[in-house]
Amino acid sequence: MKKIMTKFLVVLLAALTFSGSCFAFVRYEDKMEKKLVRQINVTGFTNLPPLGYIITNDVGKKTYQTVFKPLLDHFAKENNLDLSYKTKGTYDELISEVRKGEIDLLLGAYYNTEDYRNMELVYPAILTNPLTVFVLPNRVNDIKDVGDLQKLKGVRLANEVYSDFVKEQMKPLNIEVVDTPYELFERLFTKKVDYILISHYQGLIEASKLGLRQQISIAKQAIWSMPIFFAVSKFAKERKMITKQLTAYCKNEELRKQVSDNLQKIVQDIEQANIGVVPPTFGLEKND
Repeated sequence: MKKIMTKFLVVLLAALTFSGSCFAFVRYEDKMEKKLVRQINVTGFTNLPPLGYIITNDVGKKTYQTVFKPLLDHFAKENNLDLSYKTKGTYDELISEVRKGEIDLLLGAYYNTEDYRNMELVYPAILTNPLTVFVLPNRVNDIKDVGDLQKLKGVRLANEVYSDFVKEQMKPLNIEVVDTPYELFERLFTKKVDYILISHYQGLIEASKLGLRQQISIAKQAIWSMPIFFAVSKFAKERKMITKQLTAYCKNEELRKQVSDNLQKIVQDIEQANIGVVPPTFGLEKND
């Protein structure tokens, strides 16, 4: 009887020891799994819809929005990442932080442009940002190429970001710079300028917000098209991983389509939300 009891206790002790070890092992693995979550600091355009912009809700909470969200969500989920968006500061200040490695990833950079030194562009480009000309309807056939622009006077927004190539091409143009979309369209409708030069999708959005979408025409052909790349800081701790994964995602046709579809949806949603907005008169009613 004693031998039976002894064997039973030995078996019981072994079972308890094994189960305890398994429990400890699972808990350890759980802790290890949590440690694998890596934080990636991200920034981008903050005032250039639909590429990147900030919205404020009814209680004053600000949220960063970007056209690249479908791809970024996939990037974060598949690689167990916490994407922390950094949006405080001017665009120049933010890209300076990317150059120094304080921010890992920039959502939107242009090829062969000095502002993006110390960054590694991710190929292929994820989108193209076309620069187009907005005019009054009776002038829509006046502008077909850059040569036509040189004969006229234009206006652009101060917050637009261009590639170095486009900056060089713009030097011969007679073009003034304003701070707000209201000023942009006021110059056009009061005929102080002949055209607006603006990123195509941003132009659609700003015209819609002001209730002017049906009162302007767009030149049939883009003046310039700027490929948009993701850019990774050369000093980012996870540089190799970020570059490798984003390269694969930028080649993935399904993810590319999701980004392209999201771009169209953002523009259409904003246009729909602003149907019925009463457009400004820009003081022209005084001349009636």
